[in-house]
Amino acid sequence: MINLFDTGVTQDIPAVLANRDKRVFVQNKLLSQYPSEIVIGAKLNTPGPIKNNSIIEDFFTKQLEEFENLLLEEGVVFFKNSEWLDAATGPERFYVVEETAENVKKITTEFEESKNYRLLFDLDVLFLTDDEEMQSISRTEIGYSARTCLICGRPAKDCGRSRRHSVEELQAKVSELVESSLKLTDNKQKVQMLVNNALRALTYEVTAWPKPGLVDPVEREAHPDMDIFMFLDSSLSLQNYLRKCAWAGLNCQTNTDYRDIFREIREFGKLAEADMFSSTNGINTHKGAVFSLGVLVTAVAINIKDDEQFDEEVIQVAVKKMLRELVKNDYSKIKSEDESKLTAGEKQFLKYGTKGIRGEAADGYPVVFKYGLPIFMETNGNMNQRLITALMNLALHTEDSTLIKRAGTLDIIEWKNQRINEFFAAGGISTDAGNKVLNDIQTEFSDRHLSLGGTADLLIVTAFLGLTKEALNNGNND
Repeated sequence: MINLFDTGVTQDIPAVLANRDKRVFVQNKLLSQYPSEIVIGAKLNTPGPIKNNSIIEDFFTKQLEEFENLLLEEGVVFFKNSEWLDAATGPERFYVVEETAENVKKITTEFEESKNYRLLFDLDVLFLTDDEEMQSISRTEIGYSARTCLICGRPAKDCGRSRRHSVEELQAKVSELVESSLKLTDNKQKVQMLVNNALRALTYEVTAWPKPGLVDPVEREAHPDMDIFMFLDSSLSLQNYLRKCAWAGLNCQTNTDYRDIFREIREFGKLAEADMFSSTNGINTHKGAVFSLGVLVTAVAINIKDDEQFDEEVIQVAVKKMLRELVKNDYSKIKSEDESKLTAGEKQFLKYGTKGIRGEAADGYPVVFKYGLPIFMETNGNMNQRLITALMNLALHTEDSTLIKRAGTLDIIEWKNQRINEFFAAGGISTDAGNKVLNDIQTEFSDRHLSLGGTADLLIVTAFLGLTKEALNNGNND
């Protein structure tokens, strides 16, 4: 556990009193400038002579972001006017608010009581009386109980007067509360980073060009019922699902059965599919990505739960643990199913023995980690070149179920591999010759109505992993 009070400048009584005078001056000045408004003075109650350091300031500002969100949700108009965040006497901030004092006090009290660590906040609500005197409103005046002690739950004033708890005991409790708050804030930032990168991957995939047999900004002959705007709408519909998957991974404990995590996110995935179909008027744009991206967002969250180092082995192990017995359980039911209800991958499993995306997933996405992610990370050039190069290398090593379905034969794999090898032999997307081969392949796919739909899903998760790895390597988890 951190000791919040290890660093900082010791404050004596005169310094604390001088800061109080400064605070009162600022509050009076604000009320004279805005006599019909309410002023909120935000500060912290911290025991002992250390009142500020980088951790305390971080806690203060991040929690006030949450407080400001609460004000917005409550429909309160406000603005920040003054603050001193790095003062040795402790961080403070002042708001001017358009609302009644009673309503503001209700909001500030509910904020202070909403989390145990928010009991450290002292949000004074001040207004001018009819005779132009500054006055505060207490929580008891609006029907709330007085503040309680952080440690024993008795009235805080009683414990303070009697010195029931030592400074060291109080500091240990405050350190514990602040650490739990910062951990939650850190997890929220990790979730947002994972969701952002997943959405970037979804939108990057559809905007990359040219892609044989796939929808892009220029061409969609293999999928005439779709366009880029549909894919963008579909991508945005998955935000809530991706957020749930990230939280599921971060909430994983040492003794958690990873199969239970998969069962959890699979239910989330069913709702996500419904949202997707609602956004596309019933057209399947991202069903495969819902599965694979959900699994890998969860696995990466497990990986960075306690450490922000991107570890491919940890991620793959998490995937394998989640999907243990998936292929056996899912495919054991296929033979008894009505064939008309089977997916292309399931039909190909019965006909050719190929395990498709389920097999790839259950094995920890070896094609992605061996042939997708390294190429994405190592390719020089712009993002489009990185994406297309990764796509073609993934396609070269994938028995794409969508491609096999469209062609009606497994022989299409050999032809596909030959053409992709020609693309790389010509120098890839960075050369004129390589681009010519790529455009020829795209034309052939369009003319034959072929698609690399399964590979597109692998490109999405490759891009997600690559973007996340870059963010973590750069120390950016926001």
